Amino acid sequence: MILIGGQALRNLGSDRHTEDIDFLINDSNSKELFIAEKGIDYINSANNKFFAEIYKAEKGNKQASPQALLELKAYAFVQHCQNFNFAKADACEYDIKFLVRNFDVSPKIVRKYVSSGEFSEIAKIINSVKNR
Repeated sequence: MILIGGQALRNLGSDRHTEDIDFLINDSNSKELFIAEKGIDYINSANNKFFAEIYKAEKGNKQASPQALLELKAYAFVQHCQNFNFAKADACEYDIKFLVRNFDVSPKIVRKYVSSGEFSEIAKIINSVKNR
């Protein structure tokens, strides 16, 4: 079980407020991708190639690295835009900018799981921080 999401970002110094706690897990007994229980959200990597790749890279860590958090936030940004949930997409953009400003990270894994157009939107966010 690996801490991800807003709480992991707060542990790294982010000031964005979040109520829930998110964990990346690998439960091969469950077909569910997202499992919510009493304010805790679990993302199950067992049946999703992107999340499985992140889980494998971070296995053994109690909290996701800044690199993994960037990958996860970039992927979530795309998903929220596709679902027209722009408030959550904006929160992801804020988190991406925090990670890029404070850590030497750039997306690598997520590029394989999004379209070139979607990746260009992620790159625009990153470049808006790096080009300052």
